[in-house]
Amino acid sequence: MGAKLPRPIAVPGYTIQRRSHCGKLFVTVTTRDGKPLEVFIRFGKAGGCSSAMADGIARLVSYGLRSGLDPEDAIKALSGISCHLGMKTCLNEVASAIRLVMKHLETAVDLNRLIEDEEFADANAEDTDRGASNETTPGEDLPFGIVCAGAVEASRAEIDI
Repeated sequence: MGAKLPRPIAVPGYTIQRRSHCGKLFVTVTTRDGKPLEVFIRFGKAGGCSSAMADGIARLVSYGLRSGLDPEDAIKALSGISCHLGMKTCLNEVASAIRLVMKHLETAVDLNRLIEDEEFADANAEDTDRGASNETTPGEDLPFGIVCAGAVEASRAEIDI
């Protein structure tokens, strides 16, 4: 890695709302020259140890990105981490958000469409895992909403957990 780039006064970014076992999670990925520059993580409810840990992780990832860390390496480091509640952890959702922003920057495909496509694929995988049943498991996560450049998908806007 190289020297850490100075942070410009203003940078564009994308905020994606995700749902993890810990609740709502807002991941903002700022960009510079078509690449992720920084990551900010906020929980739907502020405070607590998990918010402090997320802030520390975001600072480390941002420092790495500003110092030349390949975003794919950041995604690999955050992916696949599970907790006692399963694989849909905060860190996996952060990795997913970074991956989605990178794909958007590389392909110019609308970010909301990429998120919807991923959500659809995940839902199909869950149905396959349950034997294509429409029944839900008690305590199962509800679908997450989408926030990108201030737009909220109308069909999910009413879900408030």
